[in-house]
Amino acid sequence: MNKITQRIFRFLFLVLFLNLVTPFIAFSIEKKIQPYILLGETGKDFEGTEELIIQKFFMNHVEIIGKYRPVDDPSRFIFFITTKQLKKVSRNGGENGLFLGVLHLALDLNNEKVYLSIQNIDYWGNLFLGDDYDKVQKATTEFKLELPKLLPKMRGRFMRSFGAVNPLSIDKLQKYQYMKRFPTIDQMIEIGSFDNHADAVRSVNYGLSISEDLTKLFQYDVIKKNATLFGVRISQEKEIADILDIHDPKATPFYPWQIAVVDGRVFSPSPLFKIPAGFPDISKIQIFKLRKLVKDIELSISNLKNNWKNP
Repeated sequence: MNKITQRIFRFLFLVLFLNLVTPFIAFSIEKKIQPYILLGETGKDFEGTEELIIQKFFMNHVEIIGKYRPVDDPSRFIFFITTKQLKKVSRNGGENGLFLGVLHLALDLNNEKVYLSIQNIDYWGNLFLGDDYDKVQKATTEFKLELPKLLPKMRGRFMRSFGAVNPLSIDKLQKYQYMKRFPTIDQMIEIGSFDNHADAVRSVNYGLSISEDLTKLFQYDVIKKNATLFGVRISQEKEIADILDIHDPKATPFYPWQIAVVDGRVFSPSPLFKIPAGFPDISKIQIFKLRKLVKDIELSISNLKNNWKNP
């Protein structure tokens, strides 16, 4: 057997070997996900970017249901948005589906450039819905395909995920718990319950209107479902940012907090669930620094029910 023939046989053997093992390699590589998507750099200033977004969203039937400046930072801004696809997700995603009905489109000013970012719906969908996320993936896939068309023209389009040095697997997200004895998605802050959904929504609105610690930013009512999501500013968000949100790009889409009302049940994510999930690289030392903050957040949210008298 001459050298040419030997090389041919080696090549054919390599091809055969790769054909046999490639499927196993592909299935063994687990998909890892980060919490946010860096969409791009707009090439405009803050005001110019805001104007472009509002115009583009209006033309494409994207609803802006609120906006605010998180962590008292003049270099950050958020639009709360919903679309036809997100409404489907919130309606069909079970009890926690409403958490995906509104996404946070963030504007961040850094070195005189404005960057856009948003939550990664696959990350938060698996986190909040678990196995039920499969039921809404048609709608979320449509949203992801549509999103680039909804955005204004930008100087640089990135569509790059960020927020975790060590991204999380789908399986870990669906069973998320930062560490033992920490809350899971099933261990929400239970604020209260009502026999009537409308009474619950009215009471939450009244409670927020007189709260010293919580500020209402938006209200999103899910169509054809007794489910309402409130976006609220908590007084502790700047302290969270000072401890955790210290790297660029900033995790601005993480903010604000949410309070949900579903069939008269009023509840909110536990801080020791939502904060580590939003900042996956959080260390145990940082968790320790947050211990008083977490108690203050829980108390602020739980105390909302004290304001329900005489709504």
